[in-house]
Amino acid sequence: MHTEKAYWLPSHVRACSTATGTVLLDLQRNRYFGVGRNETIALRSLAGNWQSLAAAPATFASDAESLPIQEAVNIADKLVQAGLLSNSAPAPAAFTIAQVDLQSLLTSVGHELDRKSAIRWRHIVSFLRACTWARRSVRSRTLFLVAEDIGRQKNIAGAPFDNERAVELVGIFRRLRPHTFAARDQCLFHALALVRFLAYYDVYPTWVIGVRTKPWAAHSWVQQGTLLLDANPEQVCEYTPILAI
Repeated sequence: MHTEKAYWLPSHVRACSTATGTVLLDLQRNRYFGVGRNETIALRSLAGNWQSLAAAPATFASDAESLPIQEAVNIADKLVQAGLLSNSAPAPAAFTIAQVDLQSLLTSVGHELDRKSAIRWRHIVSFLRACTWARRSVRSRTLFLVAEDIGRQKNIAGAPFDNERAVELVGIFRRLRPHTFAARDQCLFHALALVRFLAYYDVYPTWVIGVRTKPWAAHSWVQQGTLLLDANPEQVCEYTPILAI
């Protein structure tokens, strides 16, 4: 017999609610899945950690219909078979989820803030190492392993974020980038390379993946508080964060 809390989102699945339902990101398969509004309402009552991971907007359920319990259970069982839900409470993830502020006044490094600094050989070596790591991560690793790697480094370091140092290093990264790759249509690679580059200097910002549903798109960027390190507000404000580390 199914109970109210018989289902859980596993640690490798991230979720966020949008106006059209819920988007699920399976970090072990690097794939997105969609759940409709009515199904989301049912799953919020069945899955023990659904609401905490995919908080719905205040008006989300205003025109959604409640599904019969057995139909909701059938949907939940299919998600269990697909590996997107579990019948067991998840173990704590190896990474800590961060909060992302997209509602305050955002400032963009490289557009509104800049700080010139000389490029040294160490910067070039760090940049190439970061690009190599990011390329390997995008091509052959799961997002779950990448998230664990980034989260573990941040947890071990525990260093306070230095905004001025970050602005300086992002400026160096931006000046080196055109000699190696184009940022257009490579948001995930770009974000990971920047995160890794900054980590070599003990600067640990938040890596973000966001989604939108009308039209569908996913985008990755780097942010710390209200400071955007590789984007401008217009590029990120229409996305809902689904993963932030």
